[in-house]
Amino acid sequence: MLQIKTTIIDIESKLDKNANPFFKLSLQGLPNYFYAFSFSLPSNTLQTLQATPERLINQLVLITYEEKPNQDNSGTFCKVKEIEVL
Repeated sequence: MLQIKTTIIDIESKLDKNANPFFKLSLQGLPNYFYAFSFSLPSNTLQTLQATPERLINQLVLITYEEKPNQDNSGTFCKVKEIEVL
């Protein structure tokens, strides 16, 4: 597990191929996207993302995540485990 302090500049809500919701996070100063999946987030984090994602935009947050290599080896897939507003 890794942690990073950053500002969320955009949140995009998406559905995977099984129609499960996930969130694509754009973070200030970071070139790749971070992905938060509903099944791996604590309920309070998920509720905020679903109900009021705009509350997290431009907020300084502490994100706990893990890095997984992309299947096509085109970089790293960052899977978010927790988002805490600082």
